[in-house]
Amino acid sequence: MQKTCFLVFVLLFSLFAGAAFGQSGRHHPLIVISIDGLRPDYVLKADEHGLKIPHLRRLLQDGAHAASVQGVLPTVTYPSHTTMLTGVWPDKHGIYSNETFDPYAKNLGGWYWYSEDIRSRTLWQAASDAGYVVGSVSWPVSVIAPGVRYLIPEYWRAMTPDDLKLLRALSTPGLMSELETSEGPYTTDLNDAIPGDWGRTRYAAALIRKKHVQFLTFHFAALDHLEHVGGPFSAGANSALEQIDNMVGVLEDAIRHEDPAATVCIVSDHGFAKVDHVLNLNQEFVKAGLITLKGHGNSLALAGVADWKAELWLDGGSAAVVLKSPNDKAIAATVKQLLDRLAADPRNGIAGILNRAQIAQLGGAPVAEFWVDMRPGYSLGSALEGPLVREVSMRERMDIRPLILN
Repeated sequence: MQKTCFLVFVLLFSLFAGAAFGQSGRHHPLIVISIDGLRPDYVLKADEHGLKIPHLRRLLQDGAHAASVQGVLPTVTYPSHTTMLTGVWPDKHGIYSNETFDPYAKNLGGWYWYSEDIRSRTLWQAASDAGYVVGSVSWPVSVIAPGVRYLIPEYWRAMTPDDLKLLRALSTPGLMSELETSEGPYTTDLNDAIPGDWGRTRYAAALIRKKHVQFLTFHFAALDHLEHVGGPFSAGANSALEQIDNMVGVLEDAIRHEDPAATVCIVSDHGFAKVDHVLNLNQEFVKAGLITLKGHGNSLALAGVADWKAELWLDGGSAAVVLKSPNDKAIAATVKQLLDRLAADPRNGIAGILNRAQIAQLGGAPVAEFWVDMRPGYSLGSALEGPLVREVSMRERMDIRPLILN
């Protein structure tokens, strides 16, 4: 989303800066709605895919749009959303992936949920400073976000009812309990995709109607989830987008009722591609002595990591390679030789290996020594047992969901 995200940031930041200096007069409301996993052709070629999405098509027709964009490195949900929110690349804002780098697998799959990890100024702060009433529902990296008066962050752990207790504690005090009375239950269970998005929509619309939020950030998750299950343009994904279109209509009606001159901005974090092969690259790192295991198991988390010299930071269609000792040239040479050997075999599906200079040029994590980029149809997996490259079925793709283009 690099070019468009930056453009959106500049336009919105300029709007808020103008308001702060009294240039805009009245604050016209603005909502930024992210539809996770929305490929441009879902909307640009809606007829070709038989999609009934009147609200999105009208916004496309009446507004400005980009037909394609350049993604951040890596093009996954949390870095992309933070670039949209800050206008800078991951190497500047500090959100380098979905999950934090966890070489000893101790963090139980923890994500970059916490806004304190963002190192750059955000649109939330700019809007708040300009006098806007700011709200956010389920936007990535928003826990305890500065500048957000009415906050329901994106956060989960076990995806059980106990998660709601934690979410209430992380949201604006009393807000979720108040809205639950009038808007019904909220869920953090990502598998409850469509009802989850409807619940978030009701809560967001209530923030507009009852709290008069003037700048709102909102994140839809169902399309991405059902693309993981069935692939892009599958029956489930198409049905999800059609329902999300109705939800967009609900949010637009709410904000237009507040002010007919309100702006509705639709964004997305990444596209989606089908995956039919998985490269389990961790196996080669173990064989090369770059990772030392404690015992047996089919993943680093299950086997346990006793020590490591170089380890992968997996992001589905790509992975950063991090060295324990960044200045160890001998280990760097060993890793490069290993990666070059694997990339030379087309059966492994490696499209290319980026070096430090190339990573820096694309704004990727400064700790990465190399970056492995996969060809379309290939993803990176974590299995330590079985074949290096494995063909996967649709059901297996569901099972390896956390490893594919989140």
